[in-house]
Amino acid sequence: MNKLSFEEIKVEEERRTLQKETTKSSNERYIKLTFFIATEGTKTEPNYFNALKEELEKTKRFNIDISIEGKGKSTTALVKKVIRQIENNHQEYDRIWAVFDKDDFEDFDAAIELAKEHNVNCAWSNECFELWLLLHFEDISEQMGRKNLFNKLETSIRKALSKSNQNVCFDLSKGDSEIYYRVNTLGNEEDAITRASKLKALFNTSGKPFCKQNPCTNVDALILELRHPEKVNVEN
Repeated sequence: MNKLSFEEIKVEEERRTLQKETTKSSNERYIKLTFFIATEGTKTEPNYFNALKEELEKTKRFNIDISIEGKGKSTTALVKKVIRQIENNHQEYDRIWAVFDKDDFEDFDAAIELAKEHNVNCAWSNECFELWLLLHFEDISEQMGRKNLFNKLETSIRKALSKSNQNVCFDLSKGDSEIYYRVNTLGNEEDAITRASKLKALFNTSGKPFCKQNPCTNVDALILELRHPEKVNVEN
């Protein structure tokens, strides 16, 4: 076999380098997306989503910017505030989400419809956000109020902790700053997504309005978009 000249070697190296760069650019997807998430709650939900944001930023898989604000507003008032803020803000977002609960408010369905009219996505929960957290641990099929969901979540976390420490003493505080890490290390997010999806599927065939869909949550849709922004259709 004839040896390559220095000039031929140089040309071959340049060819291989160009081939590697072309292959890399075709296989990797660099996506820049901006999310605006407004939550009804000012503690639990912001704590949860800010922790998720920190986790996503560490992975550096995507160029994604997330703004999270706890509004302390309920249902329609929250959606209206989000709409006003977006209209008066010169910054454009690819995805806008409102996170709120059903609780005892009567304008739950109206808030969801208003959001749809203004391209605001809703990560709603009926009865409350704690349902989404509880689904990390178990299937929920019976209707429950906010207090019962909170107590059941506390019991599930305590039970999970007791597996490694039988003498553990745990009381879940409202607005727990570590809630994201608790449900994701002691529970399972993929299970929560599967369970939430099943609940929605059941109610989709029932014809019931959102306010009657208890227990049910759409938080899984927001989690999936944050986890997999490459699958988001930003034109919608």
